[in-house]
Order: sequence, then structure tokens, then C-alpha cells
Amino acid sequence: MTVILWAFTLFHVVVGMASLATAVRLLAPEERAHWRSPVALLIAEFMCWIYPITAFVSVRSAWGANEAGHPFALVMILAPIAWLVVMGVAFAIVDFAEDGVLGNAREA
Repeated sequence: MTVILWAFTLFHVVVGMASLATAVRLLAPEERAHWRSPVALLIAEFMCWIYPITAFVSVRSAWGANEAGHPFALVMILAPIAWLVVMGVAFAIVDFAEDGVLGNAREA
């Protein structure tokens, strides 16, 4: 269990740092100008800012639960991945609802 927790902890650190870098990049006016859909931009920003927080809370909770012998430590550390899936589906729904094409929320 410890190896699995370490693997997901490192995964969350890497993805959390990438998410923060993307969130900061989305604040720049030149990046915001590329987005056709303001709602899709809002969802992308929300996903990028919230993921590191959920990952941190999840990792701390999972390690604490593992030390206490709680059986749901693995479920706790997988919760941020569920956040990415839910927000990805929300982004796809908004993107498709706006123009009927998936992957067209941002210009090249």
C-alpha cells in the first residue's frame, strides 16, 4: 500500500504543478484572447486552480488514513483523478453545446 500511495503522491505533485502552471498561463491576456468560449475558459480555470488543492487534501488524508489503518486510503488518494474526469466531462459538454464540435473552444 505504501508503494501505491507514494506513486500517486508523486503523480499528484507533478500534475498539480502542471495544473498551477497552466492556471497562471490562463491569466495572461494574450492567452485569454485565444479562447472562443468564455464558459469553457471559466471551466478550464476552475479545474486548474482547484486540482492542486484537492490533490493536497487528498494526499494528506490518504497518508493519515493509511497510518491509522483505515481501509479507504486508496480511495482517498484517487479522488482528485475523479475531479479531473468530472471537470473534463463538463468541459466537453460545454464545448459541444456551444458550437456542436468537440475541441473547438480555443483557437490555434
